Amino acid sequence: MARFAGKTCIVAGGARGIGGKTCEFYAAEGGRVVIGDVREELGTDLASRIGERAVFQPLDVTDPESCRVAVERAVGEFGSADHLVNCAIKMDPAPLIDLKLESWKLVVDIGLTGMFLMCQAFGRWAIENGRAGSIVNLSSNAGVQPYGLSGAYSTVKAGIIMLTQHIAIEWARKRIRANAICPGHTETPLTAYLQDPEVKKGRSEVTPVGRVAQPEDIVHGILFLLSDEAAYITAARLDIDGGLTSSIFNHMPGRKWD
Repeated sequence: MARFAGKTCIVAGGARGIGGKTCEFYAAEGGRVVIGDVREELGTDLASRIGERAVFQPLDVTDPESCRVAVERAVGEFGSADHLVNCAIKMDPAPLIDLKLESWKLVVDIGLTGMFLMCQAFGRWAIENGRAGSIVNLSSNAGVQPYGLSGAYSTVKAGIIMLTQHIAIEWARKRIRANAICPGHTETPLTAYLQDPEVKKGRSEVTPVGRVAQPEDIVHGILFLLSDEAAYITAARLDIDGGLTSSIFNHMPGRKWD
């Protein structure tokens, strides 16, 4: 299958987790990927494993120049920048009453401002060169339901949904689509707590489909939204959470239906 043949995707936060799996799957379907990340060793190793369809690019999403250079690397290396996936995030959780300003700023700067800057760099190149494009931004079900004690994380993830919709409506006539993905609990390096069998079991039991997600569960949705199959989809939010966000009444005491 080669639905991304001749296309190039920049993946911000692409060295591991959902971002890393996106790079692998995109290249396997004929595309070229620019793995953007601050984790040089992980990113270089991933590019080596993928082969000639991938390059690693050091990327600090909080730096507008670094974002611009990542887009230029895609164009210089592969001739285009067709798709963008934003996965970069930082968690620095704490109760809001105790949350330090630097912790708040860190999560906002990487997760929300960084996403804006990367989208802006990608959008500027595409619009100036008259190129169509597709953007997928990773939000979370924590951006739809508040995730207590997560510090700035839920607020950032909620902001990503609105930012994505703004981009979508402003750039639609420029042939650039933008959509948000909201994963549920997914087993990645960021969610190390899922390595605890009891935590994983508990999370699985409250999820209607009966398990936590693996990165590939999320990547299938990302690739669909990037692809021409989703040509009429923009400003949308796709929940990939095994039904978790919609299942609140399943966990209420009282009457149950089998």
